[in-house]
Amino acid sequence: MEFSSTKQLLVSIAAGLGISIMGVSAGAAATFETNKISFRDITGTVEIKTTTGDEIDIEVRQGGKFTAVEIEEKDGVVHVVGERWVEDEDRNCCDNRITRTVDPRKGRKVTTGEPVDDAFFADYPTIVVAMPVEGDVDFIDARMKLTMERLAGRLGLDACYVYGETSDVEEASVGIIHGSRLVMGNVASGLEIDVSGDADFLAGDVAMVDVDIAGPGDVILGDIDGMFDVSIAGSGIVRTTRVDGPMTVRIAGSGGAAVKSGRAEKLKATIDGSGGVYFGGLVVQPELRLYGSSEVRMRSVNGRIIHHGGGSVYVGDEVFSDGDDD
Repeated sequence: MEFSSTKQLLVSIAAGLGISIMGVSAGAAATFETNKISFRDITGTVEIKTTTGDEIDIEVRQGGKFTAVEIEEKDGVVHVVGERWVEDEDRNCCDNRITRTVDPRKGRKVTTGEPVDDAFFADYPTIVVAMPVEGDVDFIDARMKLTMERLAGRLGLDACYVYGETSDVEEASVGIIHGSRLVMGNVASGLEIDVSGDADFLAGDVAMVDVDIAGPGDVILGDIDGMFDVSIAGSGIVRTTRVDGPMTVRIAGSGGAAVKSGRAEKLKATIDGSGGVYFGGLVVQPELRLYGSSEVRMRSVNGRIIHHGGGSVYVGDEVFSDGDDD
């Protein structure tokens, strides 16, 4: 038996016994009888394919330079752990997660996502996973190119940097930072999004959404059939094709939230700065607290408009004003 085949066999045996696999070589593979997988401190390319089976198969292909990868099954979860990425001696790439400070950017242009650095990722491993479609996937502190097929489970992504796409998922919690660009399919239930810095996130139709942006990030969504909650600190932009459900928007800075159509069963908007909200459908009993040069535009309104503070409010093409402003 050749050396590479022998080592692959030993890796598979160790995986079956739940033993950690350190410094996996090129082409090494392992199989686990579970449907949950977690990645931590991974730098490289991750490809996830989903199957109707009940096992997780993992293959690690080393890149231009060797990178240690540890694989271990514990409490029904396969853990894939790489080497922690450190940019400086006392700071790693994931220290810039979302904050709630205002940092508006003047002269802002809509981002298109930074191009992926293929030469950089060629030096790092490619991890290929085949797993049950009825499974869960988590990423913590990843720096990766990602492709993932449909997942009828949960996707958790708390990433340093991600460039890639996923198909439909059941539910998702996504955190991306500067330079990232992630495209996702439909989300059957809840979607939580945290964007820090100049990053792009695009998804299809969603049941309900909670969006937080710090900086100039962009979030683009399809139809939302449920709650839509938006918080923006800075100049971020959130756009969606339709909302049918309650909508809450908080903006500090020059950010904006835009909805093309639908019915907002009460819109609550608080804006401090030059930000704005646009709703191209029917709004029921909006409650608006506007300060600075902020603006709210609604195509039509049903019920009383409660307007505190200043700013500008439009219904259709008409400027709204009443005597109840504080």
